[in-house]
Amino acid sequence: MVLLQARTALVAAIFAAALPLVAQPTMGAAAARPDSAVRRDSAIKPVADQARGIDAEVRIALFELMNERFVPALSRLQWLQTAPGALTAAAAPGALRGREDVLFLLAQSYYRLGMDQAFRQTARSLVGGPSAPRYGAILRAQLLLDAYRQGDYAGAITMSKTLASSDVKGLASLVAGLSAYQTGAFPDARAAFAQAQQAGAPYAAYAQYMDALAQLRADTSQTAPALAAMQQLASSSSGEFADQVRLTAAQLAYESDRFDDAASLAGQIGSESGLAAQALLTRAWALFKAKQVAPAGEAFQQFATRFPQLPERDEARLMYAQALLQLGRTDEAARIFHMVADSAKAETGALQGASSAMNAAAKALVSARAAGLLFINDPASGKTVALQDAAGSDLSVLAAVVSDTAAAMPRVTAPEVVSLADVNARLSTVTGLDGAVSRRVLFTQASATNTRVDYAARAQALREADVQVALARFRVQEAIDAQARQLATLQALQQTLTTEGASFGALSAKLTAAQDSLSRMATSLDAAAGRLRQLFQGQINATRLLADENLELVDSVRNVLAASSGTMERELLDREAETSRIYRGVADLIENGIEGAIGRHPVFALRDSLRVRGARSRALLAEAQNASTTAQQLIAAEIARLQSNDATAAYRSTLASAEARRMAVEAQLVAVVERELSARAGEMVADLRRDTEAAEFGSASALFFQALDAGNAPRGAGTSGTTGALPSTSGTPVAATSSPK
Repeated sequence: MVLLQARTALVAAIFAAALPLVAQPTMGAAAARPDSAVRRDSAIKPVADQARGIDAEVRIALFELMNERFVPALSRLQWLQTAPGALTAAAAPGALRGREDVLFLLAQSYYRLGMDQAFRQTARSLVGGPSAPRYGAILRAQLLLDAYRQGDYAGAITMSKTLASSDVKGLASLVAGLSAYQTGAFPDARAAFAQAQQAGAPYAAYAQYMDALAQLRADTSQTAPALAAMQQLASSSSGEFADQVRLTAAQLAYESDRFDDAASLAGQIGSESGLAAQALLTRAWALFKAKQVAPAGEAFQQFATRFPQLPERDEARLMYAQALLQLGRTDEAARIFHMVADSAKAETGALQGASSAMNAAAKALVSARAAGLLFINDPASGKTVALQDAAGSDLSVLAAVVSDTAAAMPRVTAPEVVSLADVNARLSTVTGLDGAVSRRVLFTQASATNTRVDYAARAQALREADVQVALARFRVQEAIDAQARQLATLQALQQTLTTEGASFGALSAKLTAAQDSLSRMATSLDAAAGRLRQLFQGQINATRLLADENLELVDSVRNVLAASSGTMERELLDREAETSRIYRGVADLIENGIEGAIGRHPVFALRDSLRVRGARSRALLAEAQNASTTAQQLIAAEIARLQSNDATAAYRSTLASAEARRMAVEAQLVAVVERELSARAGEMVADLRRDTEAAEFGSASALFFQALDAGNAPRGAGTSGTTGALPSTSGTPVAATSSPK
């Protein structure tokens, strides 16, 4: 019994040790755990929103426009206008930008790029549409300036009336007055100039100046009030505008025979002023008319020396010689007359045979886009005034209108006088002009032909052709940049895949080593499992044997004590027999559960799991390698395609067409400018011939006075004539004595 109890304790211990194995999770349970499940893709996938996309594009175009990147802005806006997506109409403040905003910014791009026809069409469609409350004031101010620039004075006056109560009413009144002045409606002009003065800066001073001129044009007897008004305005002004007022006042005083006042007013203009040339010439004539011959001669000589490019140069030289002649300095006068005659003859010959030079000068001016300088009205007198193109539509106003914030007041500047200094500075940047033609041809007044009208039309066509070329070049460069970025991205991805592909080999080696180690471990585990089975089987067999022996002993005892045993003895023997059968059943149960217990043990279970995972990892690695190889092949093919195919072919074709169109328009404009230069040269030849005749007559007069001086001189005196008596100033002047402009 002791032995049976010991065996029973051993089997119980073995059974207890096997119980935890039953409680281990199965492979299915492990696979169902959250940490081993496939996780959800957390990448954000935004929903396409066309309205917000268009809004963003419009705001980018506004940013480009405000930073004076007009060509990129125009390209973006034209793309938006023709994009397949539908543009929404303008909504309440704060809404996303839509069709009207695109059209407004398109109009601003056209306006700043000088595409007048496209600007007018776009602006008029907006002014008459539902967005007029938002954009009407800005567009009307621009249409006003455009109409005046195009010579549509009636349209400018009509447009100015729509701006009478806007923030740019001063500009509107000034342009209305200028338009009325151009048409000869001087009372209307004065009324408009008065309104511009009431509006205050920056146009009040110029309106006051123009009002004085309109007053004089309406009634020539009002010279004294007009002159007084200009003198008062000049004293309260500064800069080139003050010089312009003084110069006009000086010319007005000269025409009124107030020569001393004219000389004084002209003398107040500094020598560095852009209007110094005309001021000096006006002062010289005023001094000459005031019988101040010596100062007048010095002023004429100074003008001819400082401004040889102006057409009045020979006239000034002749008047300088005339002054010398009247001062009795006949030798010097004769030398000046000879010099003028010789230079006039030489210049006449050069102009008569300068057809090729005219063509070269026209090409240089057109190539530098400076041919418009030929049609500026008398830059020496400052008769051309530049109004700010962006008046009423500066950057702050654009930003305020598009962003729905409070309306901003426009920042505008006073009109700028286009002076001789401005023209000289611009012409100095034109290459190929020096030596091509006399500079005096460039500063001669526009010819009495139709070239001004022809130039305006051709210049506008060339401006639009320039914009189309710039657009085409921008789009070509944009396509080149996009292709370069695409190639760079693909090459970087190719390099990444190559680097990552190299790591696949090391990963495969590690996986192979792990699988080999796992195989060796599996062999060891199989051997350990066999030993465990043998151990358990020996214990199970011993338990069965003891149980069987115990049953045999119980049966033997029952047989021996069958006659003398009582109830207690029989119950004890039955209990022992039942216990032996239980042990026998426990042994059978353990024998049947050994394989399952071993299989569910973590060590053996993980061995199978690692084997499965290793196989899966091997398959995934093979798939990754195949995918990497396929991706590299596709990327290489795409790189080869991009490098062999020109993605900009269509854009280059458009650029070639635009450049061909520009060349044709440029040639037409060169022909117009050459015709204008030739006409000016013809008119200048006539003037030079008159100057030559005057110089020859003056030279003869000088010889006559020299002869008189020689006849009146004492014996032995020289014949220089410089010490002779002062000739009468009542004689006929030999130089052209036209009044200053």
